[in-house]
Amino acid sequence: MIICEIRQNLTKIEFESGRVLYLIGTAHVSGESVQLVEDTINEFNPDTVSVELDKNRLDALKNRKKYEETDIIEIFKKGKVLFFASQILLTSYQKKIAEKTGVAPGAEFKKAIEMAEDKGARLVTADRDISITLKRTMRSMTLKEKAKFFGGAFLSDDKDINSESIEELKKGDLLMSLIGEMGDEFPSVKRIILDERDTYLAVNIVKNLGNITVAAVGAAHVPGILKHIQSEKTESIDLAEIEHIPPASRSSKIIPWLIPAVILLLFVWGFFNGDAKNAADAAFSWILITGGLSALGCILAFGHPLTILSGFLAAPITTLHPAIGVGMVTGLVQLYFVRPVVKDLENAAADTTNWKGWWKNLLTRALLVSLFSSIGASIGTFVAFPMLMKILL
Repeated sequence: MIICEIRQNLTKIEFESGRVLYLIGTAHVSGESVQLVEDTINEFNPDTVSVELDKNRLDALKNRKKYEETDIIEIFKKGKVLFFASQILLTSYQKKIAEKTGVAPGAEFKKAIEMAEDKGARLVTADRDISITLKRTMRSMTLKEKAKFFGGAFLSDDKDINSESIEELKKGDLLMSLIGEMGDEFPSVKRIILDERDTYLAVNIVKNLGNITVAAVGAAHVPGILKHIQSEKTESIDLAEIEHIPPASRSSKIIPWLIPAVILLLFVWGFFNGDAKNAADAAFSWILITGGLSALGCILAFGHPLTILSGFLAAPITTLHPAIGVGMVTGLVQLYFVRPVVKDLENAAADTTNWKGWWKNLLTRALLVSLFSSIGASIGTFVAFPMLMKILL
């Protein structure tokens, strides 16, 4: 095996079988990366082109018009909510970068796809399914880490994006630059989003080699991919382990049911050991506090009037049944009465570059309705709990 860097961000790997791989390290916000992809494919005329995309993201790129005309409710039914919703924070940040650089994020992959089709080359989607990556990431993070991670992303200010940071981003992969900065605080995030995907990309690229292959990946993945290729062990790596979504911990399964069970026991205790007035007062307090705070969350998110009502009615029940969250109810009701289409998602990147845009966009507003109503109901549970004890015990 011979590995050599023939020019900046372009590495040539010659395998003993005679097959050749040209590995391009791209920056998702650099026009130079787009040009490098085009020049490399034109120069070496590959029979196989691999890209750092999964099938879902490829479909979104190739069938954009179809997705724009799709009702968001249908996306909920088809289980694509996670894929679309999970992109908003990152896409919003990418939009800020794109406005500074004049290059749409991922333009190099679009160019690779277009050129592969024009030249009749086989196209390989070498990346892991984004939903698996996100689920593994979320399962690995504590509640505090999640709050800190998403809070920081939600409140990010594009004033921090100056000319120097733009030039740095042009030299490497955008997402990995962000992950690199958070590596010390969120080591599990780096492991899952960077290290595991290095392995996944390396295995799939080597597994699908043509006689001449051009692979376009984020620059931060290149060292890891080369390390795996040099080990010559990619064929023996089983990807099942990093495709597996770990189950929730036992405590995370028990605690959500334990709190409602204690509350229900309080009601039963109060009913049999108190009087009817105390039981009625306790029930009224529970409904008023959990329902009221959930409805307040809907109001703060500018929810539809019937969504606010649904939050008030659902919260006292859903807080006692962890399998059904009030956020699911209010989110679906909001989507039903204020229906966004995927064009709202297309605009979400631009709308959410500032915090006010989260309320302006119909899709992200529905997400806020779901989130705020859930937070309100949770606060209501902890506020009402000591009151129930005081009334019923």
